[in-house]
Formats: sequence, C-alpha cells, structure tokens
Amino acid sequence: MKEFQISESIIQLIKNQKRDYRVCTSCGGAILLPTAIKRPKPNDIKIPVGENYLYVSATQARYIDVIDDTMLMSFMN
Repeated sequence: MKEFQISESIIQLIKNQKRDYRVCTSCGGAILLPTAIKRPKPNDIKIPVGENYLYVSATQARYIDVIDDTMLMSFMN
C-alpha cells in the first residue's frame, strides 16, 4: 500500500473533530472533506488516525504524496 506523509495539523484535526475525512477530487484539485459530506468509496485507501479514518480516493492516491492544510476548504482554515 502507498504511504502518505500526513501533516500533524491534519492528524490533530481528525482527532479533535472525532470524525472521518476523505481526500477526494474537486475542480481545484485534491480536497479534504468530512465523510458526512463526501462518502468513502469501496476502492479508497483507508488510513487509521486515532479512533477515526482518513480515506484517500484511488484517483487522488496516484497523484499525491502529502496530505496537509492546503487541502482544507478555506472556510475550515
């Protein structure tokens, strides 16, 4: 399985929010959203983060190595 560099701020976000997130595709590139907004797909890569999970879409997994704050929507920053 491919390994990703996940920033500490994203790890803390997931742990503090106590919910799952997914890296998926938007018109502006890779974006990080709660799974309540964008549900995971069966072929996503599932990464444990504390008691929750970070899902990475199979499409984005081919192109990214780092998951960080740049993937957050501006209203979340």
